Amino acid sequence: MMKRKFILYSMVLFTALFASAQSDVDTRIPVNTERNDKTFVLVIANENYKHEQNVPYAHNDGEVFSIYCEKAMGIPKENIHLIADATLNEMRYELDWLAKVMKAYEGEASAIVYYSGHGMPDESSKDAYFLPVDGYSSNPQSGISSKSFYAKLAQMHSAKVVVFLDACFSGARRDGNMFAQSRGVAIKTTMPTVSRNMIVFSASQEKETAYPYKEKQHGLFTYYLLEKLQSSGGAATLGELSDYLKREVNRRSITVNQKSQTPSLQVDEANTVWREIRLVEKAAKKYEKRLAKAVESVPMQQQTKVEVPVQNQPSTVSEPPIATTTDPSLVQNYLEEGRSAYRSFRYDKALQAYQKAAQAGSMEAKFQLGIIYSDQNFQGYNKQTARNYFQQAALLGHTDAMYHTGMLYLGTNNAIAKQWFQKAAMKGHQRARAQLSRIK
Repeated sequence: MMKRKFILYSMVLFTALFASAQSDVDTRIPVNTERNDKTFVLVIANENYKHEQNVPYAHNDGEVFSIYCEKAMGIPKENIHLIADATLNEMRYELDWLAKVMKAYEGEASAIVYYSGHGMPDESSKDAYFLPVDGYSSNPQSGISSKSFYAKLAQMHSAKVVVFLDACFSGARRDGNMFAQSRGVAIKTTMPTVSRNMIVFSASQEKETAYPYKEKQHGLFTYYLLEKLQSSGGAATLGELSDYLKREVNRRSITVNQKSQTPSLQVDEANTVWREIRLVEKAAKKYEKRLAKAVESVPMQQQTKVEVPVQNQPSTVSEPPIATTTDPSLVQNYLEEGRSAYRSFRYDKALQAYQKAAQAGSMEAKFQLGIIYSDQNFQGYNKQTARNYFQQAALLGHTDAMYHTGMLYLGTNNAIAKQWFQKAAMKGHQRARAQLSRIK
């Protein structure tokens, strides 16, 4: 009886803490009756990096911005591509999708591009690069240069392209620290010029950092972007949006971080009307509550996951479990279904697909289940469950899973963490090698 009461109390406490942690812009969403069906949106939210530190709250940034596009701006859901943790090829593919759509509409459609994630500098050329989740900050060629990114957008046959970049390109990370390759020195990068139909909003200038807003669980820039869209019912002019972002972001950053963060704007000199442009012509008049509905929709079994006590965990690495076999093409279909669902933040669908693949013995599916349960944006977030899945995949030989298993043991059982880092390092995993050098 006491155990059941404890579980019930934990469920209530989890719900209360989850609710209190959510931002006001996440919970009160403008709902527009306008249908903005000639606007197409590409949202890239890169949070979980394979070779670099993660970007706090990038998933939440992308998810909520895409909701505002749909609800506040009246853009049909099928017009919005939301990609979480995009690889280099996925970023290129999605830019190609947007270009094809613009071409099909023969200049009548508009595009909105939003990016939350790491930017990085090329130290030799001072060019700015977008860093996909499989990229290396030490190798600019593993990213997308801002020159090619802007050129791709400029070549699109569109009415207008509005870009929002919650990233900095100086070598600083969102947590205020620097990439290793930048040697602790912020680099002043050169952003390319924009075409006449492009307007680009960036989170910071020159050598500044694009900080998080921890209390609101967003990037600082994104939070105030959403706040202005919320208060204006989505219909703020770009001029009003620019003025608001510069004022509020800088004020908050100076107050909390004791450092300046000043959003910047890039627009062609010939574009004399940009300040009057709106993302949607008429403002939303109604608002809907999002949090209560989201919390209520969490399946009960996700909130009552039983954690295995740490002391019951094996103190050494055991042998891998025996995998079952099934049609490889079927397993691959499950994996693709899981990836697609996870990119769109449809966690339940992703879990179902990955669990089917995992039951067939797929180590990649077990690894991806670990990624989901270690994702703090997932309402069933559970480090113990994540560690169990990572360890299962690691025992089957998954190198990234070895590293993640080590990370989840780090600080509680460094001896086991070291074993996993050693296994990953032997397979060439650079971050595992870095961790080994830090363990006493």
